[in-house]
Amino acid sequence: MNLLNYFQDHHSEILSDIESVVKHESPSHRKDLTDRCADYIYELFYDRLGVRGETYSNEKTGKHLKFEIGEGETTVAILAHYDTVWDEGTLSYYIDGDKAYGPGTVDMKAGLIQGMWALKALQEEGRSLNKKVRFLITSDEEIQSPTGKYFIKNQVTDCDAVLVVEPPTGYSGLLKTARKGDAVYQVSTSGVASHAGNDPRPNANAINEIAHQIIKLESLSDLANGTSVNVGVINGGTLSNVTAEHAEIEVDVRFTKKEEAYRVDQAIQNLVPKLQETSLQVKGGVKRFPMERTEGTLQLYDHAEKVAFDLGIELGESLSGGVSDGNFTSAMGIPTLDGLGAIGDGLHATHEHIVISEIPRRSALLAGLLHRICK
Repeated sequence: MNLLNYFQDHHSEILSDIESVVKHESPSHRKDLTDRCADYIYELFYDRLGVRGETYSNEKTGKHLKFEIGEGETTVAILAHYDTVWDEGTLSYYIDGDKAYGPGTVDMKAGLIQGMWALKALQEEGRSLNKKVRFLITSDEEIQSPTGKYFIKNQVTDCDAVLVVEPPTGYSGLLKTARKGDAVYQVSTSGVASHAGNDPRPNANAINEIAHQIIKLESLSDLANGTSVNVGVINGGTLSNVTAEHAEIEVDVRFTKKEEAYRVDQAIQNLVPKLQETSLQVKGGVKRFPMERTEGTLQLYDHAEKVAFDLGIELGESLSGGVSDGNFTSAMGIPTLDGLGAIGDGLHATHEHIVISEIPRRSALLAGLLHRICK
């Protein structure tokens, strides 16, 4: 039996597993719910694969999980997260035609389950793995991986490849061979409060200062080079007839090259006041360096393309403006291929869903890729 036939035969079981994990709601900030979801995933992996994993508890966020399958001196890692952006009860799981909706369906519980079933298929079809496969599942990716990043970095030091089961780009299923990196900053300015009529002090106005800083920040963008700087939030002042004593902004930066991350970060960290009677403070920094389109990543993509051809899938690649935990492994110099999860749409939107009919082919693609690179 070929792998695609296997997944077609087990299609309803895979969808049932996806439904059960989606119904275990797991908003990132709810440790009680994420821990419960982690416990369920742990038992599901044991039931399906017959292996006991390791659990890593965290003080404020949910548990991280690790499972290992296969033998060999080298290791391939699979990355997944089970936390979602949705508060409990915001969305419900339901099926409408060829789409399954619900919190975390496409981002990224379906990909997690497809990864588990890919390993199960290789086991049951007798496809030997001559490398160890380390499946890492984290609980806090949607909140910048405050603990997950250290867990992942510690677990992949011996890996020669990383596969990320985040969703691909769009319904066409493009794999992600590159991702932008990101940085987040809070810039605050302080001035001197005074009566705007009796004692106007424009050089002591914190809002005037923050306006100068916004212009400076916007000048750091280099869209042709893949770098964008966006001031997304601004707060300041109290009343229109009072010189503002305080103002602050939140800044999002995206970049496709590591050197651009360093350039922009240095410029923001070294901002100085423009006005004589004001001061400023900068907090924040680079969260994830970019996942760059390296030769190693392209070799993984080439393997995936060959597997896709045999499955009748027309594969393609893309650069994603969003980030994933694959950014961490790529920045460590490990070839990383992303977008190997479920096809769907509506990430972080109320219409979040997966395409049910694509589950067998995407599962077969991942299983075939694992078998090919673990020979």
